Amino acid sequence: MWHGENLGYSAESFSDRLNVLQFGIFFLLGIIFFRIISLQVIKGEKFRKISEENRIVIYSQPATRGKIFDKNMDVVVDNKPSFVVLFSRQTMEDEEVKNVIIKVARLLQRNDQFAHTLIEKTKTIPGKNFSLIKIAENISKEQAMRLAEKIPQLPGVVVRIEPVRVYKWGTSASHITGYVREASLGELSENTVLKAGDVIGKNGIEKQYDEILRGINGGSQVEVNARAVQKRILETVEPIDGDSIVLTIDKKIQTALSNHIQGHIGVAVAIDPNTGGVLGLASYPDYNPNLFVSGLQSWQLRYLLRSDKKPLWNRALQGQYPPGSVYKMVTAFAGLESGVITPQTVINCKGFIELGKYKQRFRCWAREGHGDMRLSEALAHSCDIFFYETGLKLGPTKLNDWAEKFGFGKKTDIDLPSEEKGLTPDRAWKKAKLHQDWYDGDTVNMSVGQGYIWTTPIQIAQFTSAIANDGIIFQPFILKKIIDAQGNVKFENVPKIKRELDITAENFSAVKKGMMEAVRYGTGKNAKVVGLSVSGKTGTAQNPQGVDHAWFVCFAPSEKPKIALVVMVEHGGGGGDVAAPIAGKILAEIFEKKMKPQMDADEHR
Repeated sequence: MWHGENLGYSAESFSDRLNVLQFGIFFLLGIIFFRIISLQVIKGEKFRKISEENRIVIYSQPATRGKIFDKNMDVVVDNKPSFVVLFSRQTMEDEEVKNVIIKVARLLQRNDQFAHTLIEKTKTIPGKNFSLIKIAENISKEQAMRLAEKIPQLPGVVVRIEPVRVYKWGTSASHITGYVREASLGELSENTVLKAGDVIGKNGIEKQYDEILRGINGGSQVEVNARAVQKRILETVEPIDGDSIVLTIDKKIQTALSNHIQGHIGVAVAIDPNTGGVLGLASYPDYNPNLFVSGLQSWQLRYLLRSDKKPLWNRALQGQYPPGSVYKMVTAFAGLESGVITPQTVINCKGFIELGKYKQRFRCWAREGHGDMRLSEALAHSCDIFFYETGLKLGPTKLNDWAEKFGFGKKTDIDLPSEEKGLTPDRAWKKAKLHQDWYDGDTVNMSVGQGYIWTTPIQIAQFTSAIANDGIIFQPFILKKIIDAQGNVKFENVPKIKRELDITAENFSAVKKGMMEAVRYGTGKNAKVVGLSVSGKTGTAQNPQGVDHAWFVCFAPSEKPKIALVVMVEHGGGGGDVAAPIAGKILAEIFEKKMKPQMDADEHR
C-alpha cells in the first residue's frame, strides 16, 4: 500500500509552526489594538481639536471706538458704518490663497499691484491661522453685493459692515487727534491683547488714550466647510464699545489757529493760563487723517513719510528751536529775583559790548544802539545789550536755575505722545559734549535765547502761561473728561500744578509792563487788536541752517488773561514782522475784534 512521499513533516514540527503563526497573528492584532487605543484615548483630544478647528472658527468683531468731542461737545472724531472685506487663510496653501486674492481684486476692479500687496500681506500669517485680516475697506455697496454673491467661490473671505473713523475737523486738528491704522507685527508682538487686524491709535489723542477709546472686541463662532466657506453662525459675543473723550480744545480757537498758521511752516499753541488746559494746537504742514481710513495712495504715503516739510511731525512737541528774545523774560526774572537789577536799573546800549582780551564784539540787533534802557523799555524794544549785561552779572548757573524753574530742559508731560525735552546747556554739558570750557560769550548768547539752548513751542506756551498767571507752572493737558456711551462721566481731569514760583508781585508787574509796552509801541506792535489789551514779546532766533525763526508770545486780556498764545514760524524771519501779525489775527478772530493796521516793523526782534 502506497502511503505517499515522506515530506519531512511530523506532528511535533507542524505544531511548532502553528504556534509561530498564531503568535504572529496575535502580535499584529496587538499593534492594531494599541494604535486604536492611541488614536481614540491617548491622542483623541488632539485629533478632536483638529477636527473642531477644521469645522468651527472664531471671527473677531471689533468694538466701536469712542467719540472725541471738544470742550463744548462739538464732535471732533466720529464713526460711520463701512463695508469691509476680510480674509482668513485657515488651512489653505499659498497657491490657493493667491487665487482667492486675485479673484477678490478683480471683483473689486483693482489692479495687479493691489493683488500683489494683499498676497504679501497674507504671508505675514504663518501656517494654519483663522485670524481675519482686512484686505479692503470703504468699498461701495455695489462692490459688497458683488462679492457676497461669489462667497461660495471665495473660501476664507468675509464681507461685513464695520465702524470706521471719521475725522470731522479734518486737517485742522490732525496733530491733536492723530489717526488710526491696523496694528503692525511689532505692535502685535509687544501687546498680546492685540490680534491681527486690530485697529489702534497711531498718533495724537488716538494713541495716547487708545485703550480707553478702543473698547473690547466681541466675536462669532462660525461653522465652515472643508473649503473654509462660512455655513452658519453658532454663537456671538457682542463687543463692548469704547468710552468717549472730551477735550479741553475749543473749536473756535482751534479754527483761528489753523486758519492763520496755514501757509507758514510753523506752529500756534493756545493755553488757558488759569488751568493749563490746551485750548488749541495747530502745526503746519498738517495732514488729513481721513486718508488713513479711506486708503492712502502710494504717492501720498511717500509725501507724508519723506517730505522735508514733515507733515506728520507735531512741531509743538517735537520741534526744538532756540527761543530767541522770548527767553529774555527768563533773564529778566533771574536778574530781578537775584538782585543784580531792579525795574529802575539803567543800562546803556551803544550797539555792542566787547568781551575778553581780544575784545570780541557781541552786537545788539539795533546797530546804532538804544541808549539808556530800563527793564520795561528793554523788553519793549528787545534790547540785546541790556540782557547781555544782566546775564553776565548773573552767570550761567543762576540763568540755568531759573530756566529750569520755568520748565525748560524737561518735558511738560502734556498728554500727547512724542514730546521732546529741549536742552538747557551748562558748563558740564559743554565739557562732556563738546570737550570745551564755558565762556562769557556762551553766557551772553544764552541770556538772549541763542547759542546751545533748545526749547519746544509747548514749553514756551507753559512759560508764557506762568507769566500771565503770576508764577503757577501748570502741566499742560488736553483730556477734560471721559464719558461712557450714555454720557455718564467716568473721569474728570483737574488742573495739576507742577510748582509755584516765589517771585514778588513787583517783579511780575515790571516784566508784564515791558510786555504790554512791546505791543503798545515796541517790537510787537503788529499784534495790536482794537479793543483788546495784549501783552507780548517778539523773538527772532538765529538759525545756522538758514533764515531766522520768528517767535511771538503773548497773553490777553492783559488785566485778566484768558489765553496764553505762542506763534512760531520756521525760517520766518523777524518775530515782529511775521509772527506778531499772525498772533494779532488769531486774537482778533477769537475775541471778535478788529486788528489795527500793520505798521512797518523797523524793530523786529
